[in-house]
Amino acid sequence: MKGFLVILLLLPLSISYAEPATPGTVLTFYISDSNLSTDHRAVMTISTAGLVDFTINGIPVSGPGTMVETGIDTGVFQLYLTLPDSVNGKPLKNGDVVVMTYHQRADYSGNPTDLTQSKVLTSAPSSPVAGSSSNVRIGQYFKLRIYAPNYNLDSQTPDDIPLDMIEFHMGGVQTTLADSAFQTTPYALRETGPNTDTFEVNVKIPKSVGGFPVEMGSTLEFRFKDPSLPSSVFVTVGGSYGATGSSSGSSVPRLVPPTLIFYATNSIGTNVNYANSTIMLNLQEPVCDPKPGSFFMIGATTVTCAAKDQNGNSVVKTFVVNVLAAQSHIPSWTKKTVGFWCDGKITDNQLNYAIKYLVSNGVMFVQGDSMVQTPDKTTLCQWSEGKVSDQDVAKSIYLLSR
Repeated sequence: MKGFLVILLLLPLSISYAEPATPGTVLTFYISDSNLSTDHRAVMTISTAGLVDFTINGIPVSGPGTMVETGIDTGVFQLYLTLPDSVNGKPLKNGDVVVMTYHQRADYSGNPTDLTQSKVLTSAPSSPVAGSSSNVRIGQYFKLRIYAPNYNLDSQTPDDIPLDMIEFHMGGVQTTLADSAFQTTPYALRETGPNTDTFEVNVKIPKSVGGFPVEMGSTLEFRFKDPSLPSSVFVTVGGSYGATGSSSGSSVPRLVPPTLIFYATNSIGTNVNYANSTIMLNLQEPVCDPKPGSFFMIGATTVTCAAKDQNGNSVVKTFVVNVLAAQSHIPSWTKKTVGFWCDGKITDNQLNYAIKYLVSNGVMFVQGDSMVQTPDKTTLCQWSEGKVSDQDVAKSIYLLSR
């Protein structure tokens, strides 16, 4: 089935599925292009700018800013589109068509090609998918319910849906409920009664799936593969769940990765070496993007690492490096040293040596502008007398520390 999907996505065809026409519903799209997978040892995150467009009934709508590879070196990327409340002021309705266009830079012949996928919106049932627990934990069962009128084949007795009709997604991990990692009761999704159209199964959250550990805070997706009425249940381990297309309009929980905080060393950002952080503990030969020591701009950047854990299992870790703009820190007693310089009691070289010593030992932190060539002695001397602020003198102190 995976190979079949790849072929479809590489051909200039339009693939159409029905989806609930409910604002806030999350539609999932896939792009298969091995040319995008340039790092063959890590899960890649690619910007969609200039590559992917979305329209509803031909009208452009805002889509996701990135797409994430479904696993290491798969060449298949996943995108999530959240349906808007309206398009051009008109609410969504039955029959609306969502089209994703992928501007493939080079096909098999080396020519640029536009590929499309489409999904037709339909009326959503009052409760297309649901779960019984608001606090799902590893090793505990929760009840997965699916609305599936197409699988109600006998109005007199309850019907079953095979477990392999439910896809399981956790980051780049993809399998089905038929995987031996899952314990379920019963061994199929059983209709709740004759002619109810609702099916359910009890699912135990495993410790790991396919060698990848299920971690606290992870978002798990259980996706019903009904071509005419697909739906998903999102479960947050250790937290609450949300259902796409539900009448309550509840939002889909998202994984909140751990965050490392660093401070910028200039007005743009800083080089960050996170290799010795606690997040990297117990990871063997991690391959990360961006790499340790890379330059990180001010703001939050997500890092993805592919590695092995202590047991030799494959793991994918994500965390955020948050670079904050730092204010210059200059010890107040440094004013006396600068004052000696202003009064001619110490030389330029002696002042430079004193400032460099303080900066190199972490006593003083300053930011400045390398475009400025000469320290402003007037400002420095006014600062030693308490007439200007630390920030006013930061550029001149910065030059002395070079």
